[in-house]
Amino acid sequence: MSIHNSAVRVQHFLSLGSAAACVVLSLGAQQTPPAALPTAAPAAAAAQAQPTTIPPRIQPGTPDGNRMATAASAMGWAEILDQAPDPNVVTDATLRTAIAGSGLPWRVRDKLTGIEMLLVPAGEFVMGMSVDDALANSDERPAHEVILTKAFYLGRTEVTQAQWTRQMGTNQSYFQDINFEVIPEEDRTAKVAELMEAGYTRKQAEEKLGVEIMATVVTADWPVETLTFEEIQPFLAKTKMRLPSEAEWEYACRAGSRAPTYGPLNDIAWNSDNAESRTHAVGEKAANPLGFSDMIGNVWEWVTDWYSADYYRSCENGVTNPTGPAQNAFRVLRGGSWDYGAQNCRASFRMNHCTGDPRITDFGFRVARTP
Repeated sequence: MSIHNSAVRVQHFLSLGSAAACVVLSLGAQQTPPAALPTAAPAAAAAQAQPTTIPPRIQPGTPDGNRMATAASAMGWAEILDQAPDPNVVTDATLRTAIAGSGLPWRVRDKLTGIEMLLVPAGEFVMGMSVDDALANSDERPAHEVILTKAFYLGRTEVTQAQWTRQMGTNQSYFQDINFEVIPEEDRTAKVAELMEAGYTRKQAEEKLGVEIMATVVTADWPVETLTFEEIQPFLAKTKMRLPSEAEWEYACRAGSRAPTYGPLNDIAWNSDNAESRTHAVGEKAANPLGFSDMIGNVWEWVTDWYSADYYRSCENGVTNPTGPAQNAFRVLRGGSWDYGAQNCRASFRMNHCTGDPRITDFGFRVARTP
């Protein structure tokens, strides 16, 4: 694992079945965040999916069609991009059938943030240690059956610096373009008013200003990072979104697979072997069979659950809609990052970290939303 030349670098808390402690390491003088870095070339396309049967399209005016229309009309926050799942993206026929049967649109865009989200259908899966996974830790055991009774939407990628900054007005990411322009709220208000005087509506002015701010930012599409669990909460409150639960995250990550990863690690994830010690633009690596990119690698993703090393033992007989321990000293992060290798970049690996400071340069997040 590489270490940055920042004033403070904190040892991550590896889930090895024993209690973790916050260890702070002094590593010398503060360095200026790195200048704009070249974006790596997109990864090779994922292997072509096996041919599968496409479920029949539901017609308007039928009972199922009316049910879909009613469900979609209740989602005023969403712009519907695709009603039915694309078989070239959702490559698992069983998952496509479940999505189509939910009565909800598959691919949407949140109107406020512009975040693209995909539907994860209700279903069952086995959570925890993958079959014959020699790298599994004790806190990933025992593997247990989980039932999720409600469909939910999940960000197609991790939240980007552009998406974060447009809502919050700041960007604390370590890996960012030093020319990243952040307009203070009072100045932004004045610029919106100026554009409205020139004939733009308020919505058009906000959109134009957002585009102008981000147009020349090299790292705009890189994941926002260096975020504590608490620092994410104002973004979630403002956007009416939430973090996924640990079970929701693993269900979406696995996308029907019981393997440690949903593909060869270097094809699906920016990790310590290929990331050149930094984050990369979201969506460059091959997506999983539900269409989600960077579920493994790039940055760690906060989830809602508190961490307990032995929590899975209470679930060994199966559990429905688990939410984790009632409270503890640590929260859970999932997915691994650019700074970690195969041991940590697995669907079942559980990172735990104390809440609040210190801030870590590969901690980010992905949003969820209940329809």
